[in-house]
Amino acid sequence: MYWTKFLAPMLLILSGTVLAQSLPSVTPTPTPVPGSRQTLNPGLHEKGSYERLRTIEAVGERERRPPPDLLTRRDNIYRKPSKDEVAALAVSEQLSAKYAEFLRMNDAGLVKLSSDFSCVGTSDVVVASDQCLPLRMPGAGTAFSFRTESYRLPRLADVILLDGKIMTGGLFQQVIITNIGDTAIENITLESSGLKYLISVKPAVDSNEFMQFDSKLLDGIEANGVLYRKNEMAALNTAYALRSIAYRGKSLRTLDGYLYNELEFDKRRDIIVVFRIVEMEPNGNVTILWKKLKDVEAPVLKVLKLPGQK
Repeated sequence: MYWTKFLAPMLLILSGTVLAQSLPSVTPTPTPVPGSRQTLNPGLHEKGSYERLRTIEAVGERERRPPPDLLTRRDNIYRKPSKDEVAALAVSEQLSAKYAEFLRMNDAGLVKLSSDFSCVGTSDVVVASDQCLPLRMPGAGTAFSFRTESYRLPRLADVILLDGKIMTGGLFQQVIITNIGDTAIENITLESSGLKYLISVKPAVDSNEFMQFDSKLLDGIEANGVLYRKNEMAALNTAYALRSIAYRGKSLRTLDGYLYNELEFDKRRDIIVVFRIVEMEPNGNVTILWKKLKDVEAPVLKVLKLPGQK
């Protein structure tokens, strides 16, 4: 149920809204919550959702980039977390020591994801409760971007932990994931079994192609005996392969009266990553060991207008 609710906005965000915002046909004003349960609405296949994909073309207001002081504040939603914030989800010394040699590799890491999605509030700021105050980083530690190698808002992340599932997808983003079993990721390469299809997927050229492919992913795509989709159950000692195509384009948001393109504050790349869950805590938190196998510039996604739309 929650997964269905979570998926819907992911596609809406193509037009400048998802997981937290919806872009009206005239003035792009974000709706509450980057992924809060209250705003995770179903309807990915609805005609209205498809039409909203094009609303970015209808916006007539001129963009105004927010001044630097608004984007460098402590509550800046695009910042990298501080050391103190990261410490709230510190990986155990035992795990850090166990994988020390692996972590010396380029494009590799070890990160813990919080299972407490209730801390992702009705705005882009973490809920101000006692249990959530330690999780002050963007996304409250529930979402991680392999592109920026940092905790991010769910709509700008590559993986999100929600209700015991590893979920994917975000703003102007196409993410494919597959379970590759109890496999050590140290020796996995782009030639390894299970990655052939991920490599073969061609980025969508326009919003029509994006929608068609995303609809197929909802049911799962089987290729070479492997199932690829948008979410997988989080399981200990299980490895996953993921491709994230974070398209370049425009997703307009407002901040203190300024209308700006949110994608300018994210690293838009086309990546392939393998990761393994190496620890699951009683409270649901998971620790993942990961390495990046491919990292290239992502293409621009063209958002098509509806017939008759000016």
